[in-house]
Amino acid sequence: MAMKLMGISRLRELARRARDGLDGAVPALVAELEAGSWRSMADIAEFYPSAVIDGIKVRIPLNGGYRVDLLADCEAQMVLIEYAGATSGARATGKAGSKVT
Repeated sequence: MAMKLMGISRLRELARRARDGLDGAVPALVAELEAGSWRSMADIAEFYPSAVIDGIKVRIPLNGGYRVDLLADCEAQMVLIEYAGATSGARATGKAGSKVT
């Protein structure tokens, strides 16, 4: 069962604003998130080793000083995009991917 992705409009807006700065990273991320079927946050940390994970909060860094913050519910197989934009925006903090809390 693939993850249900909500808040995709934030990713579309990021792709529009960043244009060439992300070189296709946003469509690739959307495809990965939609196809994902992670059973735990540890699975997400393994798939995105550079992600910062704190509970259900996940921050995925992208090229060009951008990031995506999301909430992941592995049991319900749902992902909510909370933020997609410049790295300097204030949102989730936590531990590096391999150190899931």
